[in-house]
Amino acid sequence: MRRILATAATVALSVLVVPAAHASNPDRIFGGCFFDTAPQVGSDLNVGVTGDLSTTRTGDLPPAPIGATVSCWIEVNGVEAPGTRHTYGDGSLAVQYGVDPLTFTAGPADWVMQCGSVTFADGTTLSGCPLPSDQIIDIERGSGLFYEALNDFFTLVFDPVACPVLVQMAGSYPGGLTIAPDGDVYLPDPLGLRLNPIYDCPPYIPWP
Repeated sequence: MRRILATAATVALSVLVVPAAHASNPDRIFGGCFFDTAPQVGSDLNVGVTGDLSTTRTGDLPPAPIGATVSCWIEVNGVEAPGTRHTYGDGSLAVQYGVDPLTFTAGPADWVMQCGSVTFADGTTLSGCPLPSDQIIDIERGSGLFYEALNDFFTLVFDPVACPVLVQMAGSYPGGLTIAPDGDVYLPDPLGLRLNPIYDCPPYIPWP
């Protein structure tokens, strides 16, 4: 099962984090920021893409869609890398998406982390490095029992909620986002980074 990609000179795994409560039922984000870069030969320059694919909802039961904007950026050794901050969503829609070129300087010994923040339509916010999300991020292909457990968790918990919504949203959207009839989500991949499908609904597409 393919999941949102997050790779860099230094790779970090975002585990399931419950956002700190700012109300009795805090707003949530599903999905979030991602990036994929590669160091240039003989240089500390890292080049690739960054973006966001997320949906936002209230913490109520049942949850309801809520508009939001999502900002994503790269920090190198705890400092925001210049020119890496991008914002997605117009604040009124409960779906945020986009892809942008990404360039930053980081050597093999530097600590690279993607950070993010969400501003919900009700004025509440959420931020972190990485952004606390209802989505566990899979690193590259992911292998072994740990990743199998993560995939099983998605299959049993998140996919039954997210995929029916994505199926209803099937179609083409500005910026090159496409949601297939089965709910798979595709973004432009001009650098051939194998980003797609960036979200995989049943029937699952095996890794090549």
